[in-house]
Amino acid sequence: MNAYTKLTQLMEANPELVFNNDGYENLAKSVVDAHKDAITDIETVLQENVKGFVRFQNFKPRSDGSVAVRLQAHYNDEGSFTGVMYIPLTLFKEPTP
Repeated sequence: MNAYTKLTQLMEANPELVFNNDGYENLAKSVVDAHKDAITDIETVLQENVKGFVRFQNFKPRSDGSVAVRLQAHYNDEGSFTGVMYIPLTLFKEPTP
């Protein structure tokens, strides 16, 4: 099973992880706590497929109906700068975004 299929299945099974954040908003702690196992599974997929991956934040719906994966990642090899990335879910159909 490829990363796209795994992430899509996890997203569909855990709809509370789809969050239309505004700026720096995050998932509620109660949502994170209720979905710890799913988040661990998502982070395993992301760790295997995103260079510099740090942590999953949420699935972000887009105005065109698509979904992006919002995550934190190191932007350099030293890990001295960590920031947000929005990776379109469809990019996980291909090797390593």
